Amino acid sequence: MDRKSLLGYREDNRLEFKDARGGLPRSFWETYSAFANTNGGVIVLGVMEAADGSPHPSGIASPDTLVQDLWNALNNPLRVSANLLLDGDVSIEEFDGSPIVVVRVPRADRTLRPVYINNNPNTGTFRRNGEGDYRCTPETVRSLIRDSAEGATDRLVLPELGLDAFCMDTVQRYRNALRAERPDHPWRDLDNEELLVRLGAVGRSREDGRLHPTRAGLLMFGHAWRIVEEFPQFFLDCRQEFSHRRWDNRVTSASGEWSGNVFDFWYKAYPMLSEGLPVPFELGPGMTRIDDTPQHKAVREALTNMLVHADYYGRTGLVALRTSKGIELTNPGTLRLPLDVIEGGGVSDPRNLTMLTMFNLIGMGDKAGSGFDVLRRSAEWAGVGAPTLTESLDPDRVTLALPLATGGLSLAMNGKRETGERRPAETGEEPVAIGDEPATNPYNRRQTASIDDKPAATSFNRRQIDEEPAAIHEKRRQSAITKQHVVQCLSSGRSLPIASLADELGLGLSRTREILSQMVAEGIIVRTGTSRSTRYRLNDKD
Repeated sequence: MDRKSLLGYREDNRLEFKDARGGLPRSFWETYSAFANTNGGVIVLGVMEAADGSPHPSGIASPDTLVQDLWNALNNPLRVSANLLLDGDVSIEEFDGSPIVVVRVPRADRTLRPVYINNNPNTGTFRRNGEGDYRCTPETVRSLIRDSAEGATDRLVLPELGLDAFCMDTVQRYRNALRAERPDHPWRDLDNEELLVRLGAVGRSREDGRLHPTRAGLLMFGHAWRIVEEFPQFFLDCRQEFSHRRWDNRVTSASGEWSGNVFDFWYKAYPMLSEGLPVPFELGPGMTRIDDTPQHKAVREALTNMLVHADYYGRTGLVALRTSKGIELTNPGTLRLPLDVIEGGGVSDPRNLTMLTMFNLIGMGDKAGSGFDVLRRSAEWAGVGAPTLTESLDPDRVTLALPLATGGLSLAMNGKRETGERRPAETGEEPVAIGDEPATNPYNRRQTASIDDKPAATSFNRRQIDEEPAAIHEKRRQSAITKQHVVQCLSSGRSLPIASLADELGLGLSRTREILSQMVAEGIIVRTGTSRSTRYRLNDKD
C-alpha cells in the first residue's frame, strides 16, 4: 500500500489503524468483532494516527511472526468464535519504507453472528459505530442470535396462547382475498382450522399436542392486545403528513378500533400511502381500464417488505409515513444481507418467511429478491430520485425512502421521456371538479384531490406506457386487488349500496359500477334489490 493511497484514509466506521510494535495488539480482536458484526472493514497494523488524523508508520519488528500469530488466534475458538478470513484477506505491505500488515475483515454472514471474542458472547460481542468499537448490549446480542437461526423462525409455535388470540374476521378477510386472487386454489374451501394449519399460522405443540398460534399466525391474524403478550414492543403506525400539522391522518395498531394485526394494517396503510398517485388512462384486455402504475406496485412491494423483514421483538415499532415527497418506511431490526447485495437483487432473506408466504398467496410480494428493482423502476418511470435504504444502530432500524411523483409526471415511453399534457392553467381549460366523474376522467375521487384539497390539474396522454411483459400481468393483478378491497368491504355479512362502496373504495360511481358488474358475473358477489334499493353482498354459496 503506497503512501499516497494510505494518506487518503482517515479512521472511520470501516477503517482502523493500530500500533503493533509489541506484536498483535489485544484491541485488534474488539475491532475484528465489531467489523464482522457490522459492515466489515480494514484493520491496518503498524500504523499510528497523528493528531490531525493522518496515518504514520510505527513499525513492526517481525511482520511474518505477527501474521502467523494472527492465523493461530483466528483458529482458536477460545479467542474468537469464527474465522472469517481467507488467505488473500491478510497481506504484508509497505508504508514509507516500513512494513505494515493489512487485514480485510468481511461482514459476517448472519448465520455466523454474533462474532464474539474470549468465548463469551455476552461480554465479547462488539459492533462499529462511527470511529469506535462498542460492546453490544444484551438486547443486541439476543437480536443477533435470533437472526442467526436458519429456517422459518416465525413458524415457531406459541404454546401459551390459544386460538382465541385470533381475530376470526381477519381470517375471513384473508380467505376472501385468497379467493379473489386464486379462485381455483385448493385451500379456498378448507375450514378455518385447516386453512390456518396449511398457512403455517397454527401448529401442534409438543407439550400438549394441541393447536396453537405460531409467531407468524399471531402477527398476521391476532388481536393486537394478544400480540403484545408475545411481542411487547409491537406497534404499527401509518401516518400522512402533508401539512405543518403533526399529522393529517393516522392509523395505529393500539387504537382499539380495529384488530391491530399485520394483515389488516396492510389494507389500511396501502390506500394512505398510495393516495394521490397519478393514474394514466389505459385500457387493458376487454377494454377495461387499468388504474395502476409502477409507483403503485412499488408502494405495495415496499409496504410488504417492511412487514415481513421487521424484527417484531425489537425495541421500536413500525412506522409508515406518507408526505408530499413520497413514503418513508421504518422497521426494527438490521439488514440481514449486505446493502450492495440487496440493491443488486436476486437474493432474498426475509426475517419472517412464513408471513411472506402468506402475502405471496394473495399476490403481495415475492421471494425472488427483486424488490429493489421494483423500487428503482418506479423511480425511473416517475422521473424522481432513486430509493434509498439506510441502517441505524441502537436501536436497530432500517429505513426505506421512496420518492413518489404526484403530479406533472413524466412517462417513460419507447425509451424516451415524455411529459403528460399541459396543465389546465396552461391551456385555458377548466379543471375537473372532485364531484364530477365523467367517463374520460383518469382520476378517482381521492386521486383528484391534491395535498391542499384542490382539484388535480394534470392529465395524461392516452398512449400505452412502454413496459416489460411482466408489468402487464401486474396491472391485471391490480384489478384483483381492487376486487379484494370490495370483498373486504363486504366481509362480516355487510350489504352495501354502490354509493357507500364507491366512498370506501375511493372510486367514482362509474368505475365502481364496472368493478361490481365484473364481480357479479364472476360469482364473487350478488346484487339484491332494484333501482335505488340495489345493494351488494358476498356470495354465500361461493
